[in-house]
Amino acid sequence: MDAGTRIERLTSAAVEEAATALGRHLQPTPLQYSPAFTHKVGCHVHLKIESAQPIRTFKVRGALNKLLAMHPEERSVGVITASAGNHGLGVAYAARVFAVPATVCVPENANQLKVEAIKRLGARVVHFGRSYQEAFQEAARMQSESGATLVHAYDDPDVIAGQGGVAVELIAQLPDFDTVLVPVGGGGLISGMAIHLKAQRPSVKVVGVEPRGADAMTRSLAAGRPLTLSKVSTIADGLAASAPGRLTLEIARRFVDDMIRVEESEMLRAIRLLFEWEHLLAEPSGAAAMAALLYHYPADPGERVVVVLSGANVTETVMVQALAAR
Repeated sequence: MDAGTRIERLTSAAVEEAATALGRHLQPTPLQYSPAFTHKVGCHVHLKIESAQPIRTFKVRGALNKLLAMHPEERSVGVITASAGNHGLGVAYAARVFAVPATVCVPENANQLKVEAIKRLGARVVHFGRSYQEAFQEAARMQSESGATLVHAYDDPDVIAGQGGVAVELIAQLPDFDTVLVPVGGGGLISGMAIHLKAQRPSVKVVGVEPRGADAMTRSLAAGRPLTLSKVSTIADGLAASAPGRLTLEIARRFVDDMIRVEESEMLRAIRLLFEWEHLLAEPSGAAAMAALLYHYPADPGERVVVVLSGANVTETVMVQALAAR
């Protein structure tokens, strides 16, 4: 199936269908108004708290939707994936729901907090390579030998539709808003959300946020073609994709209004402020959108901005750095 055919499958209706199916397994995550951040930036700030998911990240949505879409016989053979951590957690959780075997290939320097959580969910963890791309190549090799289904972290229609459920919930929780800031790694989350939002609320501005040291989507959109970074350098392991997906890049080209790049220090300060002002934990990738709002996004007075807090699997080391950040 080529990229064009796969994009045609991705409609607002498909996202709504996925959200309905996932509603039998997952509770909606909270949307919280923040007086503190509203006062700080001068616009109305709402926090979409995906860290309330059972694995503390939105990634459970796409992984679970992928397994729901699979035929039972296909599921029974098992699933395999590559992940920097959070997607692996999602696949491990979904595999446990259906009681099927799961293997997660992670880079050798993967976030140990996430690796241990993947193991606790019952998945097999394979350490391979120094990057997500190298881990993915190993997962693809293992899949060809085992016959298990390879669950891509972001460039898959079922995964994208599942992630788009964030937008379905958001519209139900807050019918009127102006802008949504979304963290971007490979682009699955912003793709699913943008497809639904632009169909249901065309005036809403969809803005993606990347670390400056992992800005593959921003560069690829500017170039008009997929680019692969020669080096990725960021503390936000959940956003450390060296290239966007071909599918997610095309969706972003059609539906994403703007991209913002944030610095490492800005993500750390955002983590600290989320903890101090809202008593919310965020990992660097989870705090990236807040960093964009605090330091880069030119909000208008009275603008209603939704910040997606995508995950809270933060290590002790990063949390110590964040609490010291000023």
